[in-house]
Amino acid sequence: MALEVDLPGAWYVAHTRSRNEKVLAQELTVFGIRNYLPLARRVTRSPATGRISRSLAPVFPGYLFFHGTEEDRYRALRTNRVANLLVVPDQAQLIVELLHIQKLLADEGAFAVVQRIRVGDWGRIIAGPLVGLEGVVTRSPGRWRLTLNVTILGQSVSVEVDAANVERIDPPHYAVKAPRARERGS
Repeated sequence: MALEVDLPGAWYVAHTRSRNEKVLAQELTVFGIRNYLPLARRVTRSPATGRISRSLAPVFPGYLFFHGTEEDRYRALRTNRVANLLVVPDQAQLIVELLHIQKLLADEGAFAVVQRIRVGDWGRIIAGPLVGLEGVVTRSPGRWRLTLNVTILGQSVSVEVDAANVERIDPPHYAVKAPRARERGS
């Protein structure tokens, strides 16, 4: 389901019970609760038979994003498919991050999901199908990557980019952390 913005209510992040993301998404849809489950094509080969399997797998296993009222939140919890619910402190930040993930997935190019990233320069893609995506520029041996954060999950999606197609930008307001008391001389 495509991500919808400018809706009344709030976004929540459901940390699902093991392998319950798709079923929860279906149930929430039946209840009329808008949800977003980023899925990516996955191809695996059985080591025993050599058969190739194709499937759609959650980009962030164990997590589903949904939007609704307080009553919708209770309905989601009552499905018995939610292990924990994360409250989203910065709704605008989550929307921007999820829109970036949605754009990346629509391109159907290769990407990698990474658990954590080291803080680097912020960059914006200035050419190609992913123009406008912003994230942290990282380097793996011989390659440049742009890492798109979903801060509330502590996870990111990383895509290989041509260094010539990335410009350096100032970090967005939500990425700038206030100095610690010790650094301020307190």
